[in-house]
Amino acid sequence: MNVVATTIKGIIEAQGLTYLRAANPNDLNELVGNYDLSNGVGVYANLPTVSNMTYSQNGNVLMEYGVEIYYLKPSSGFDDTATQIDVILDALKPKADGMIDKLNASNIIALSDFIDGYELEAIEAINITSEVLSGWKLSFVLPIFRDTFECS
Repeated sequence: MNVVATTIKGIIEAQGLTYLRAANPNDLNELVGNYDLSNGVGVYANLPTVSNMTYSQNGNVLMEYGVEIYYLKPSSGFDDTATQIDVILDALKPKADGMIDKLNASNIIALSDFIDGYELEAIEAINITSEVLSGWKLSFVLPIFRDTFECS
């Protein structure tokens, strides 16, 4: 597991949620059968796009690492009212915001950098096996330095 996934996993578990890793939200069907999701789940759910900024003066490479994390809880079904979904969103928003706070305070962020903005998108329903989950999709770019180089 790379440093990004390890850090995200640690934060989600410290928030009292189940951590899952999936290439995309559709892959959750294969994972969720073995987990109790009643307290909520944090899903690191994308394969990242990484933009690399090189600095010739010091040889550093700043990686801008695209991340998507879903914060989800079981809902009663596809016909939930907006009020029922609001209850789930209200419960999970502090956890999504907290992810950004914890990452900004972590030691993986590039020196003097921080996460420069993030987006939260409400998710009404993701149908996973017999569960319907609602919550937030958190998207951001994580600035970290590349730590391995091939020198010859």
